[in-house]
Amino acid sequence: MSDHLPCKIIRGDKEHPYLERYYLCSVLGRRFYLHRFLGGDVDEALHNHPWKKSNSFLLTGGYRECISRRRGTDDYRQLSIESRQLKAGHLNRIDADCLHRIVEAKPETWTVFWHTIPRVQPWGFVVDDENGENRFEEYANGRGADWYKRAPKGKRCEERLAFR
Repeated sequence: MSDHLPCKIIRGDKEHPYLERYYLCSVLGRRFYLHRFLGGDVDEALHNHPWKKSNSFLLTGGYRECISRRRGTDDYRQLSIESRQLKAGHLNRIDADCLHRIVEAKPETWTVFWHTIPRVQPWGFVVDDENGENRFEEYANGRGADWYKRAPKGKRCEERLAFR
């Protein structure tokens, strides 16, 4: 199925690919994707999602996730982080106040991911500042919501890789 869908390779720090994203459709104010994890988020930092609501339904495999929720402010200094294991059949809700990162993914973990349209906040990461305190840093490359209109189909995406 993924051979015929627009494909985008998501990379972390040092340009390591960790996710294949396949566009499925946009309907009723939501955008749907098929995700294939190639590994965990290679960046150590927690990140947010720019949409009011997003969800990930695990089709196969599973992953371990670190997660924290902001408490209605932009104060990132006191984050309480928990770790949880998610497996096939689990629905993961990732709202705008959620910060998370996928620590490790099992081989051939596939999810259906969807989010509301439009974006309600900047996309970014929680990083340490010069005082060792957490602060939010906007992701400079967080644009391009219509990438799928010009992306190669999966079978033509030369960057597709085996799980690492």
